[in-house]
Amino acid sequence: MDFKFDHDVHVKRTEENRFETKISSDWNIVAPNGGYLMAIAGKVISSISEYQIPLSMTAYYHKPTSPGHAELIIDRIIKSKRTITAKISLIQKKTEVISYMGMFTQKDAFSGMTLVQKQPTLPDPSECIEIPDSPLSFFKQVRLSVPHDQLDWLQGVEGKDTVFSGYLSFYDNRPMDALSVLLFVDATPPPILRKTGPLAWVPTIELTVQVRNIPTGNSLGFVSKTRFTTNGLTETDVELWTEEGKISALGRQLAFIKENRIVMSNS
Repeated sequence: MDFKFDHDVHVKRTEENRFETKISSDWNIVAPNGGYLMAIAGKVISSISEYQIPLSMTAYYHKPTSPGHAELIIDRIIKSKRTITAKISLIQKKTEVISYMGMFTQKDAFSGMTLVQKQPTLPDPSECIEIPDSPLSFFKQVRLSVPHDQLDWLQGVEGKDTVFSGYLSFYDNRPMDALSVLLFVDATPPPILRKTGPLAWVPTIELTVQVRNIPTGNSLGFVSKTRFTTNGLTETDVELWTEEGKISALGRQLAFIKENRIVMSNS
């Protein structure tokens, strides 16, 4: 079966270290989602060698991207026994709009001590609801389910904390894998919205993802939280958990708050 995510992260090699892609508008928040764009760059790295699994990846978002044609240029490749690291530039209209540094590895390349905190208590799935009638195309591809009270901010009700927790999946039931983790780390609303209410945009400036376990199944549990918001900058820390209760990925992003409010209809 062909899944939309795989179609929309497709890249075509045009030269030795050059690829092209068509950024889809179907993953937009205001502009194309940063995790979706990171997955496109991840697709480039996985296509150039036998190293298929993202270990750590960072993106710096210099300017908003637009749906449509983009070029990805591999500026540098470093190989080691266990990893390959690549520096990639995403170009639109002859301008570098995103810089990536990605380290990929192979299955079972690392082994040794495992010492991990227990999975946090996630909400009962039966008590979770999806974001209602979102006008954002991203949430027509990604199913986000959280407890009802975590969506009160949509009606201007201030939350008791800056935390979201719940479940993520694709609407077309695409199975989880290593590449989709890069998308889902950036798939939750900024937790600061539980205090501010709806904002026009909270654009990401920097995003880092570390992958610890490759998920299987069709959903991921998540916890995302914000602790510090200063000078218009806010961070989001994300944990993704597999259906088996293993930590799948850790993410942290830095974003800039656009303070103009959106008036939500109660109808």
